[in-house]
Amino acid sequence: MNKINLENRVAIVTGGAQGFGLAITKRFIESGARVLIWDKDTEYLNKVDLKNTQKIEVDVSNYKSVENAFAESLKYEKKIDILVNNAGISEKFSNKNLLNYWNRTISINLTAPYFLSYICLPFLKKAKNSTIVNITSLNGKIAMSNNPAYNASKGGLSALNACLAMDFSEHKIRVNAVSPGYIKTGMTNKSYNNKKAFKKRLDRMMIKNYGTPQDIANAVLYLSSNKSKYINATEIVVDGGLLKKGI
Repeated sequence: MNKINLENRVAIVTGGAQGFGLAITKRFIESGARVLIWDKDTEYLNKVDLKNTQKIEVDVSNYKSVENAFAESLKYEKKIDILVNNAGISEKFSNKNLLNYWNRTISINLTAPYFLSYICLPFLKKAKNSTIVNITSLNGKIAMSNNPAYNASKGGLSALNACLAMDFSEHKIRVNAVSPGYIKTGMTNKSYNNKKAFKKRLDRMMIKNYGTPQDIANAVLYLSSNKSKYINATEIVVDGGLLKKGI
């Protein structure tokens, strides 16, 4: 059977009520998993109506909030098989609030995946074939203007991904990443509505179209399954060939 089967597996998906996270949540459910949806945005959480899910409000940049969310999660599930560190932000660079801009971005995009991975470690160790998938970005590999904190956070997450893979391998936990290129989501809609900028981006790509959250979800599903059991410390780049073609 070629279908990916996640029956009886439990996943935490941060930022799981919107964008990539919602697509990942839906793909997991379609494959038989149960999903703990962690999200800060109650508006999006309230809109989610999916079977085999539990919705938990959490600010992943706040350690106490994460501890509370984890305690609440354990009321519903007694094990964790899969952790997807998806929650992230990309805010406009501001000279007026240099430190706030930097600290907030690094806290959510890099620090949160670090301590979430270690908080989940005791449960991932107990599970069989457990995995962590981090959502990095093409922006962590190439220099992009006017958003240094986002670029740095995603570059740091790529490095963290490799470090966690090495450290967690003794517990038979695989750690991989998915690195999106130009994907149309709520975070990026504004840039895609700029037809001139959009055409310029398409000209740089081998596949002349933007990706979708479902493309990211498919890659995450694969890395979360036993189909990828010999893959570790790896990033799957989902960018239509942009990185290899060169920007």
